[in-house]
Amino acid sequence: MRVLKNSLLELTLLSGLAAGLVSGSAMADLQKPSRPDGVNAQAINSSSVRVSWNQSWDNVGVEGYNIYRNNQYYLTVFSTNYIDYEVANNGHYEYAIVAFDAAKNYTILSDKAAVTVGDNNNQPAAAPTNNNQNLTKPSALRSTVKNGNEAIVYWTAPQGNVKGYNVYRDGGYLASTSNTEFNDTQLSWGQDHRYHIVAYSHSNTYSERSAELLVNTANTIRSADRIQSERAPLSDSPVQQSGGVPAGYHQVFADEFQQYSLDSNKWNSQYRWGPWLTINDEKQFYVNSINSPDFGHSPFEFDGENMTISAVRTPEHLQSSANWKPYLSGVLTTYNKFKMKYGYVEIRAKLPKGKGLWSAFWLLHNNEYNNRPEIDIVEYIGDKPNVAYNTYHYYENGNLKSSPTMEASGPDYSQEFHTYAIKWEPGLITWYVDGVERNTYQNGNASWEEMYLLVNLAVGGAWAGDPDGSTQLPARLTIDYIRAYQKN
Repeated sequence: MRVLKNSLLELTLLSGLAAGLVSGSAMADLQKPSRPDGVNAQAINSSSVRVSWNQSWDNVGVEGYNIYRNNQYYLTVFSTNYIDYEVANNGHYEYAIVAFDAAKNYTILSDKAAVTVGDNNNQPAAAPTNNNQNLTKPSALRSTVKNGNEAIVYWTAPQGNVKGYNVYRDGGYLASTSNTEFNDTQLSWGQDHRYHIVAYSHSNTYSERSAELLVNTANTIRSADRIQSERAPLSDSPVQQSGGVPAGYHQVFADEFQQYSLDSNKWNSQYRWGPWLTINDEKQFYVNSINSPDFGHSPFEFDGENMTISAVRTPEHLQSSANWKPYLSGVLTTYNKFKMKYGYVEIRAKLPKGKGLWSAFWLLHNNEYNNRPEIDIVEYIGDKPNVAYNTYHYYENGNLKSSPTMEASGPDYSQEFHTYAIKWEPGLITWYVDGVERNTYQNGNASWEEMYLLVNLAVGGAWAGDPDGSTQLPARLTIDYIRAYQKN
């Protein structure tokens, strides 16, 4: 049912028209960004000060920040931290921040942050360098989001003679602590924040920095501890493993999602026709986190073992940026990154339950001619939690044709991870759930064209209907891995 009711050429033309209408009807931007908060000044040593603050939000987008030092304009920066090297030992400095947008709407001055250079109370324990081979780095970072502006970050203590930890947020020093957790109370709702931890010893030697942890305050669950899992590495050797991978096939694509950000060498975070055209009467805006990292929200979460696509209600301050769609969510495609013709393709995922939720893993034609096929490996309608749907679509003489929408009934698929796969051969498509054959389509019009991978979490739409009061948000599509194989 995830069929595109227009050709991609038509969608592209409509997308350009829609984008033109949006930009052509835009009124003058008269709204100021939000006043910067969370301003912090810390002496790094006797000749430098790190100044940091929380990102402001704006209806169009924040362009930069003016730093004021001792009540006078000092300089302009385009990030949320700055190291001031023009300070003197024992000097006292006060910093305040003004945010501005492209229309040159300026905020009022933020609250001031004061620091005395050389005052040990203002210094982090030390700069993070790796000069202690016996002190391993902190590990297993995780978090609990307490509310819209507060989160607790936890980690596992490393080996070695640890005295304390330096906490870094968004690339800048934040605080030092002797505990293996830190409560950050100055966050903004819906913003992504990245943490890493550096341990230091009683002799002031330092570990390597930890792996990065991504925290978003719109996501109110505690991230899981990292568990080392057994997974087949990406290789060109034949494989035979559980889950139904046929013998004599080799792996040609894989993402195990054990990193902490999207791999832009493998994925796009938008459809090939862009963000402004919404298909199937869906109600979400897909955030292009790869190309628009400063959007103000990312639907992609990582815990070192899995990647999660989350769907949330659109915050008020992001509605215009989200084309006035009521929900934010995410899509990934391999268009212009990876394509294939015939093979075995699988995803291991936990699918989200709830009225109005429509998650899918599918293949789409790489070229806008011939039969324009689409293979829906799995579609999941959130208020029908015991059914996975399998469908094949194609065009014949300009008319849309579809197989029956086939069902793979089973347990509540939202409760556990399951593997969903197809074996795609000339004239034959076979669907699997957890390695067990469930449905087939055999016909000479079965796709013989190159296709690429897509995975997404839609909200609303002609098939799923709109969310209601029973729908729990954020909703999460959690993916363990995506893999593709072809015959040797």
